[in-house]
Amino acid sequence: MNSGNKEWGNLSMSLEFFCERKFALDSKVLDVGCYTGSLIYRLFQRGFSEVYGIDVDQRSVRRGQELHPELKTRIISYDGKHLPFPDAFFDVVTMFDVLEHIIDLEQFLEKQVKRVLKPGGMLVFQTPNKYTNIPWEILIHRSFTKYKSYHMSLQSYSSLKHVLHNCGFRDIVISKRDIMHPYYLQPLGRYLGIMARPIAAIINSLPPRLATNFWGYCIKSTRKNDSRLV
Repeated sequence: MNSGNKEWGNLSMSLEFFCERKFALDSKVLDVGCYTGSLIYRLFQRGFSEVYGIDVDQRSVRRGQELHPELKTRIISYDGKHLPFPDAFFDVVTMFDVLEHIIDLEQFLEKQVKRVLKPGGMLVFQTPNKYTNIPWEILIHRSFTKYKSYHMSLQSYSSLKHVLHNCGFRDIVISKRDIMHPYYLQPLGRYLGIMARPIAAIINSLPPRLATNFWGYCIKSTRKNDSRLV
């Protein structure tokens, strides 16, 4: 995901989470909200030859094409509504720090993401937890409403599972990651000072439903009534 010249999300954690799924190197991968294509470039370096990135920000896309000329035709812009790819084209679609920015999330997942995935294809994602993200956004922006301009589809653990289920995905797995990491601790330190680490430790001990971010994956159903919550 992107905002101006700043890349959001932790690249190393996203790459690690993706690689834990152990996809075949010949998998066709689409990264929605790719910014400058950093993730797909690193996948390309690891041997994934069929990688594509797409983003609504044309400036970021142009910069990505400059940074990664070998992927120039694979990093493209789009209108944020329609994925310009054929049906059943990808084995994997990734959406890291993206779900929360989509106004009509169910429409996009069902009509676009599911459409471009092959039968049995996998959606891999990360998105903030509604119940932990809203207080954080209010704290850092000192505003009760500013976050609504860019986080239009924040989800809870339960609502996220239901959205995915309703959009025709099965074997839905939602987990959490260790937040005792500089990516999380540094911003916490700016606002909480010496209390950042003990507070992070408490948060880290909470169950997935109360995690700061949800990390997950699910499979495109091949039958109309095949989706199930797990």
